[in-house]
Amino acid sequence: MKRLKKTISLLLVTAMLLAFAACGAKTPAASTEAPAPSAPAAETEPETHTVTVNGLTYDEEAFKAEPAANRKITVSYGGGSLCTSPAAVAYYLGFYEDEGLDVEIISVESEKEAVASGKLDAVSGFLSSWLPAVANGVGITFTTGVHTGCASVLVLSDSELNSYADKVGGTIAISGGFGGGPHNYGMRSVLHEGFAVDDFNWIAFDASLGLDVLKKGEADFLLVPDQMGRKWIDSGEVRRIHSNTYDEPFAEEPCCVFGLSTEFIEENPITAEKMTRAVYRTCRYINQSDEHKAEVVQILADHFNFNIDPDYAISLMNEWEFGVSNEACLMCLDNSVGEYVEAGILAADIDQEALKQSVWQVYDLSDITAEYL
Repeated sequence: MKRLKKTISLLLVTAMLLAFAACGAKTPAASTEAPAPSAPAAETEPETHTVTVNGLTYDEEAFKAEPAANRKITVSYGGGSLCTSPAAVAYYLGFYEDEGLDVEIISVESEKEAVASGKLDAVSGFLSSWLPAVANGVGITFTTGVHTGCASVLVLSDSELNSYADKVGGTIAISGGFGGGPHNYGMRSVLHEGFAVDDFNWIAFDASLGLDVLKKGEADFLLVPDQMGRKWIDSGEVRRIHSNTYDEPFAEEPCCVFGLSTEFIEENPITAEKMTRAVYRTCRYINQSDEHKAEVVQILADHFNFNIDPDYAISLMNEWEFGVSNEACLMCLDNSVGEYVEAGILAADIDQEALKQSVWQVYDLSDITAEYL
């Protein structure tokens, strides 16, 4: 028995020694060869977040990253004018909000100075007055035509004058001051009749006094916006002899246009397109029915103390086409620039083609046109 126990003890000791030996054995040396290069990871496209809102498809993250996404966008409107109201009306119709835009309507003393200082992002006004300003360095780019019309050359109803040809050398009275929209349109209308600007005398007056200017014989022809002149036509005191509402090629052209600061467009390309679409949608909405026009008149009365007879306002708006096509706007530029050079409004040595290329940003608005037929 003792011999058996001793044998077992020896076997246990031997097993333990073998175990310790195994634990102390060295592992094989690591290979010194460089590992084979792994295949490069496939390049992944940056993640986009494309969405479609009101017919416009864009990258939502890029839109949110634009500077204008973090502040209010300023749009100018001071009240009193049907012509330039759509950019303000868009706010009250909720069309800016529908585009995800934070817009504020402000009134400024000088829109051109406000644009230059960065106080103002967007404006509406006569193309005929804004185009020379842009040519002279004001940083605005037009993006859509607001409406056709809306000024006329008037004479007294009992006058023997039926055209400029009936009194070459006569006096043309203009509202809005020299260099304003009516003045520049008036010079174009004279050129279209085959005369030079200097064939007539030009005087400026306050629009509300226009009828008196004619009655007192201080002028032979009176050029005023239709909002003022139509009431005198309706009363039978004056009649039209020329009109950019009805006479070709003016009848197809935009009278008023919407534009954005050129710097704003460069820094906020998606926002700029959204702003344009909201204003153009407003224009087409107005054009669609008398009910919509009445809604606009009420908005102006409620928010801008706009004092005008609703029926008169609706009848005026029915004379104009709201929401002018890109084709008509570009045609107007082609017509206007050369004539402005001829009239002396633009410098004779200006690069006409470069000007036409630089002043208009074209966006595809055809889906909105189709929506509001």
